[in-house]
Amino acid sequence: MRDQALEVEACGSQLHFIDEGTGNVIWSRGGKIWGVLDGRRFAVDVSKWWLHLVSRNRVLSRLFRIHRINVLRISKEKILIIYNNAVLIYELSAKKITQTYRFPLTRYVHTQSISTHEAQIVIGEYGNVGAFKSVGAIISLDDGATWNYKRLFEKGCVKNVLAIRYDEVDRHYWVFTGDSDDESGIYLFDSNFNLQKGLGRGLAFRAISSFHLSDKVVWLTNNPFGVSNVHVYDRASEKISLGAALPGPVWYSCRVGNRVYCCTAAEDVAGEAGKRVYVLHSEDYLQWEVLCQFKKDKMNKRLFLYGLGTFSQAPDTNSRAYLNMDAVEVFDGCVVKLPRPVSHAAGSESL
Repeated sequence: MRDQALEVEACGSQLHFIDEGTGNVIWSRGGKIWGVLDGRRFAVDVSKWWLHLVSRNRVLSRLFRIHRINVLRISKEKILIIYNNAVLIYELSAKKITQTYRFPLTRYVHTQSISTHEAQIVIGEYGNVGAFKSVGAIISLDDGATWNYKRLFEKGCVKNVLAIRYDEVDRHYWVFTGDSDDESGIYLFDSNFNLQKGLGRGLAFRAISSFHLSDKVVWLTNNPFGVSNVHVYDRASEKISLGAALPGPVWYSCRVGNRVYCCTAAEDVAGEAGKRVYVLHSEDYLQWEVLCQFKKDKMNKRLFLYGLGTFSQAPDTNSRAYLNMDAVEVFDGCVVKLPRPVSHAAGSESL
């Protein structure tokens, strides 16, 4: 798939949510957030004035992670925002922004590290947290108005939480941790976050993206030290099987229509996996095909970000998936609308 086939929605701003059917949309640039929800236009600013100036310079924005922000609609009236350690709630009707929690170390989290189930919101700690303190999650039972901290792992046991997913089938929270081989693992907690069991430890259990189906759970590993793979947990037998190899460490994923999409990151991995960002799609969660790819730009990965794509939140009814690009040639800082997958016979690359 040639890069020229990609449609650019915008450059310089992030697209957090888009519903093609209703016109609902949420954008951000630095700490400025705006959009339209249910016909209501809104705008809110959660940043310092000088950060807005810096955010206009893409190099500085990447260096200081100024554009790193979580924005998630959690109810008809509320938007959850995580920016520069602060957890904030914006109320649409009241046009009111309130800081409801402040992380000591976590500046922002993976999109998969925020779990919403019924009235409960759970956010896992991310960053080099485990070197300084225990690692846990904050939990709200009232749409983010108040939070309670729950310690999940003792200091030094894990570095951080990579993802938290609520499993509708077994009614457990699946917590994925990182980063090194002995820190990575998958753990199951009940609704009160009491540990039920550990599924496994090691890089085979290091993942950000997982899919919880009626008969199985599939996760795509994020292994920056070697080959990443599809892994499958069979609910009936409780056995774990190794699936197809992936072209790089997978970070984020989304579902649109009858397809799921995932995106690799150009981390410090040998070969093409460290030089390119691959976007893949699947209909069965097991076999994945490369949809398109982006070349990592020449700027230092550690200082100016790994090459990466972050999916915009969207309903299944959307016709296309949208991806916010970081640290790639041509499309750095742009939102691209992914092409519609073509049949394998037409030339998709199968894994």
